[in-house]
Amino acid sequence: LPGGGWDNLRNLDMGRVINLGYSLCKTTEDGSYIIPDEIFTIPRKQSNLDINSEIIESWKDYQSITSASINLELSLFSSINGKFSYDFHRTKTHQVKDHAVTTRVQVRNLVYTAKIDPEAVLDKGFKKQLLTIASHLENNQTRMADFLAEVLVLNYGTHTITSVDAGASLVQEDQIKATFLKDSWATRSAVTASAGVAFHSIISVKNEESLDVTSGFTKQYLENRTNSRVESIGGTPFYPGITLKTWQEGIRNQLVALDRSGLPLYFFINPSTLPELPTPTVKKLARRVEMAIHRYYTFNTYPGCTDATSPNFNFYANADDGSCEGVMTNFTFGGVFQECAGLAGPDTSTLCRALEQKNPLTGAFSCPTTYTPVLLGMQEREEGHRHLECHDKCIRGIFCHRKCRDVFWLSRVQFSAYWCAMSRPVAPNSGYLLGGLFSAHSTNSITGAQSCPSGYFPLKLFDELRVCVSQDYEGGGQYAVPFGGFFSCQAGNPLAGQHQGTTEDPHAKSCPP
Repeated sequence: LPGGGWDNLRNLDMGRVINLGYSLCKTTEDGSYIIPDEIFTIPRKQSNLDINSEIIESWKDYQSITSASINLELSLFSSINGKFSYDFHRTKTHQVKDHAVTTRVQVRNLVYTAKIDPEAVLDKGFKKQLLTIASHLENNQTRMADFLAEVLVLNYGTHTITSVDAGASLVQEDQIKATFLKDSWATRSAVTASAGVAFHSIISVKNEESLDVTSGFTKQYLENRTNSRVESIGGTPFYPGITLKTWQEGIRNQLVALDRSGLPLYFFINPSTLPELPTPTVKKLARRVEMAIHRYYTFNTYPGCTDATSPNFNFYANADDGSCEGVMTNFTFGGVFQECAGLAGPDTSTLCRALEQKNPLTGAFSCPTTYTPVLLGMQEREEGHRHLECHDKCIRGIFCHRKCRDVFWLSRVQFSAYWCAMSRPVAPNSGYLLGGLFSAHSTNSITGAQSCPSGYFPLKLFDELRVCVSQDYEGGGQYAVPFGGFFSCQAGNPLAGQHQGTTEDPHAKSCPP
């Protein structure tokens, strides 16, 4: 049903935005379903069964099976809509890692289109959160209002679904070697036909004519298939040997959304939906939610090279920044190093050895010649040790016995963490690729684990943080993330520009714009 929130980056249903009630006992036109008072349906007078095959050569052209229309909505950064969905990530991974292209064959049976009543009221829970944000705005508590607006987006998504196509679909997606499609360009239609034959064989549809004409080519198709997935979206759950007739007979009682349309969340924040608020406050509220959605999109936009054939290809980039041309071999990250000095105690050297980090680019506690060290911060660490201390105790030099006691020693050290920022133009083949960070309490967003990507190695920063770096510009480029510098409570970020701070700390404590 429409009326719910929708995360248009992850293609996920979120919290209820529009209130739905059943006091009027409305039904669909054919009387098969009870529907909410705020919903009206458009029945399909005749049940259309569409069977089609397609080739998706690039993951950038991949469209969701169940949310293509809302992903094409153009009011925000539409280029990354759906780019964080599970289906998109799976397809992209197969295409890049296996050097494959995707074929998709699907059967779609559309039964109803359900739409939201334009006069529908907001859900009570959603409205309550809006009123809370408005209260903070009226009290000039803008930071809290911004925070709560971001929580609203977290709970209700970026859009509200206004229309849903209900039905069922049976889909097969194959990954085939890209070289097979390239070699078979003249018989492109035969590739889609072979995908259809493979699909028909799974759902027990006999098409002897197709099998006879393309049997030799179909065999090549199957030999070049690296992965295959069949999914039933609505209808009878898929099982090997299911017939199209059996699947179609189970559709009426198991309808799901086959496509969604919608509008940005802030579109529904207006004086008619919030009559208890002054119009200027409603406009401010809508603007705050719009800005929160904008930040959500901006934060999840990763510029980089999106051409998988380029040596500068970045697997995690979702917005092309023109960096695919040429080989990038100089970077603004010159590594990190960490110095340590003993303050007190007998075991400071042992304690410092565990904290010190030389910069592999120089082999010392320093930066390369074209980089400047930036002190991120200084910390102290203490560590206590107990050991048994024994000595001989004698009376009049004759009667001796060994006396022992438990002695506690406390060692204290101070360590300073630095990173190396570019101070002037750097030579080719210099600087590090950044492959993410991790600690004892957090994972690396690149690997999803407390580890570095393949071809990267960790450098110590502070006590528990590890920075993944690499100089393999060609092989490691696919895992590299754009480097925007570091900042801490004590030191700003030279890559973010200057601010009106102190001469000791002239840089802004933020990321680059």
